[in-house]
Amino acid sequence: MLVLVALCAGVVLPNLKVETDILALLPTERGDETAEAAVDAFSQRLARKQLFLVGATTAQRARLAAQRFTDVLEKSGAFERVDLNVASRASDQLDLYKAHRGYLLGDRDLEMLRAGNVDLLHREALRAAYTPAGLMRPLSLAEDPLGLAADFILQQVPAMGAAHLDGANLVVTDGERVHILIVAELKGSPFAGSVQEQVIPAIAAATAQARDALGTASADFKLVSSGVVQHADAAARRANAEIQTFGTLETITVLVLLIVVFGALRPLLLGTLAFTLATAAGITLTQFMFGRVHILALVFGSSLIGGVIDYSIHFFADRFRDPDHWTPASAVEHVGSAILLGLTTTLLGYAVLVIVPFPGLRQIAVFCISGLVVGCGTVLCMYPLLTRWRRKPPPFGPYVGRKLDELMQRWRWTRPTIAVCLALTVLIVIGLTRVQIQDDVRALQSSPPELLANERAMAALLKTGVESRFFLVRAASAEELLQREEALSDKLDTLRAAGKLAVYTAVTRNLPSLATQHEAHDLLSKRVYVEGGLLQRFMHELGFTDDAIRQRLAEFARSEPLTPDAWLASPAAESYRSLWLGVVDAQYASVVTLGGVKDVSALQDVAHAMPGVRLIDRVNGVTEVLRSYRRAMSWLLAIIYCVAGCVLATRFGWRDVPLLLLPSVLATGFTLGVFGWFAVPVNLFTLLALWLVLGLGIDYGIFLRHGHTARTTAILSVTLSAVTTLIAFGLLAFSATPFIRSIGLTLLLSITFSWAFVMLSCLTHLRSEGSGL
Repeated sequence: MLVLVALCAGVVLPNLKVETDILALLPTERGDETAEAAVDAFSQRLARKQLFLVGATTAQRARLAAQRFTDVLEKSGAFERVDLNVASRASDQLDLYKAHRGYLLGDRDLEMLRAGNVDLLHREALRAAYTPAGLMRPLSLAEDPLGLAADFILQQVPAMGAAHLDGANLVVTDGERVHILIVAELKGSPFAGSVQEQVIPAIAAATAQARDALGTASADFKLVSSGVVQHADAAARRANAEIQTFGTLETITVLVLLIVVFGALRPLLLGTLAFTLATAAGITLTQFMFGRVHILALVFGSSLIGGVIDYSIHFFADRFRDPDHWTPASAVEHVGSAILLGLTTTLLGYAVLVIVPFPGLRQIAVFCISGLVVGCGTVLCMYPLLTRWRRKPPPFGPYVGRKLDELMQRWRWTRPTIAVCLALTVLIVIGLTRVQIQDDVRALQSSPPELLANERAMAALLKTGVESRFFLVRAASAEELLQREEALSDKLDTLRAAGKLAVYTAVTRNLPSLATQHEAHDLLSKRVYVEGGLLQRFMHELGFTDDAIRQRLAEFARSEPLTPDAWLASPAAESYRSLWLGVVDAQYASVVTLGGVKDVSALQDVAHAMPGVRLIDRVNGVTEVLRSYRRAMSWLLAIIYCVAGCVLATRFGWRDVPLLLLPSVLATGFTLGVFGWFAVPVNLFTLLALWLVLGLGIDYGIFLRHGHTARTTAILSVTLSAVTTLIAFGLLAFSATPFIRSIGLTLLLSITFSWAFVMLSCLTHLRSEGSGL
């Protein structure tokens, strides 16, 4: 134990990583590991993105505030990059384009040349040359007479819904304010505590500075933001606050309860020792096995190891059995076998979770198995050496036990009680028919209202929501990948024209395939840069000299195709680099993002018709995973009941097994029935809580059955265990996190029902023995 404590305090806790992302609880889909690896790579990059809309009543004020906001974020060191001026990389794009201009064409220009519509290209070039539109192009008329370079560069602005390029910025207007779009990228994972500690203060400081920059007009300032880091930070802060609040209330309540019942601090101190060692074992083993500890495993596991307190209560409550002659050794002899049997049935349930391919359940199982084993060993091996009880115990505990025993003895199955029980049973059965199943992952985690309002405002301003769907494109080579993406883009253009899709973003907007580049080069050679072609005629019309024309022709002759390596090495690729996943498990992969999806079935049809293209829908995918595992957990729960019955039969015989298992079964049914009446949805985490009820209900039955020779003490011990467990888990019902609240509410009801049914089961057993049955 000393080695365990040293390892936990010196190695694990300083490097402890607490995971708050609910998706980390869920398994990845099997059968296509390459796709999952690629999706995970993109998701990690996407999670680091942060969008800001800085608004004011005029464009000038908005740009001033946005510039100050950007400056503060850049100086904070919390961000990899902060992009305010979309055109700030124009020089990089121009440098890249100049070396490859003979092979790159904008989509519209390429289509015109394919159709042989040189005259239209000529007319548009003339219009740009003699109107202010030509002055807005990134290259001068002499450098880019036909505007082909300008058209390609303007195509590079990433699709941001309703945002449009105004000068150097992406701008959104809503009638009241002008908003400037700022795109930032975090240096690390938004779920990392160190990243949150840097980013959140930086955003707060930048907001204050931007508002101050407007001076007396600061009331006009408005900031709308969207990003994972703020939600992750809110979840972590809320979880920490709940752990501290619930932990404090639980500690105070249990402290008062144990002092009142046992009249000494030693049981509490030894219980704290056992709980601390159990928690240290759970955290240490989980961190070593998984590299991090999920917040659910920490909350649920820490509360479950409260079962260690139950073992302590059973040990110390045994003193009331024979206060004058009791010794710690006699307590181990009397309750030790019951504790070990209860531990065995509980461990069997969690051993099944270890082999289930569900990371969250595995973490909980490892945490709880290691903690319960260490806690039980502490109670049975260390307590006898450390327990010194010289004073006579207070009478309150035995008094409660006697009163409960008398209440049980007075219970009779009369006609009114039978009628009431039948009526309750009918109501519960009706409630079971009204149970609502909820597998949607979005319903299992919530964010503060102000963050949700920010997300809705961002979606409303950009006229596109945050899409969880995107296309994953894979191929054996980079060239094949780009060709497949171009074919997909053609399909998506058709969907856009039909109003089934608002926008999409693909790498090939910036990096065409070599096949497309060579086609563009051939078309330019034949129709634009050929002797007497469009370029020569157009420049002559504008009065350019022959030397200027020859210079443009020489530049075209020197140009080379743009390769993926050259593109990735250029700063011009920044806006699209996150979409290029490169080599993932021996295959090249890229992502095509979507916005404003109106017809999901049309997207699915496109994916099914194209090789190497897959539509990824993570929300629906995770929901399907939750649904399948909820069903699997239901069957596993039934199997564990059967296994537990076999274990109990070896100790008590088959005749007593139904009475030991029935309380947990009834508690489960009554809890679900109540949920049905009050429209509380049932999900995977509800079943996870009911998994715990199985172990607790059996434990209560074992101790009552085992302690029939000292029934008052056994009743007190089981009641104290139920109360302390209710305190530990009942508080979780008030959690602001939906899936934790689901666990707490389930246990609050089911443990109460389980205790009541165990008492009735014990009473039935005693009366059947008394009648000779």
